[in-house]
Amino acid sequence: MDVAEVCKKMKIQQITEPFENEARAVVLKGLEERFGFIDPSYNPDLKDILSSYSREKTMFFVCVFDNAVISTGAVSYEAPGVGRIERMSVLKKYRRGGIAKVMLQHLESWAQQEGYEKVVLETNKSWTSAIEFYKKQQYEFYLAEGERIHFSKHLV
Repeated sequence: MDVAEVCKKMKIQQITEPFENEARAVVLKGLEERFGFIDPSYNPDLKDILSSYSREKTMFFVCVFDNAVISTGAVSYEAPGVGRIERMSVLKKYRRGGIAKVMLQHLESWAQQEGYEKVVLETNKSWTSAIEFYKKQQYEFYLAEGERIHFSKHLV
């Protein structure tokens, strides 16, 4: 099945307990591909996703296709009127077909419904594919610090 067909049949939903382990695996697999290794101590929020993302104005989403998690993304509270996009990941075999774009649009829509006027995110400077993706989605660079590059987008 091609990725366009997957996009038609996938469903983005709030994470639930049955999908927590799969969601954790998707995020960690993506990080391992980027860094070449995984140190779980760097990702304490992934130990208990349901609790970590249960705060007010915070939500973790999974994209489910064929009863399996193929993509993740979250929005968390950053400051009044500002949400943070994080934990964006798509399984390698489903990349380059629009799934990340659909997930990001879902996160932005949810953030706007929660009253956020702006969202911010960060990625690593060396992750050129991620940087180009966010630029194509109208995210604007606002800060470079160490290995990280920060972007923002006004929602209203």
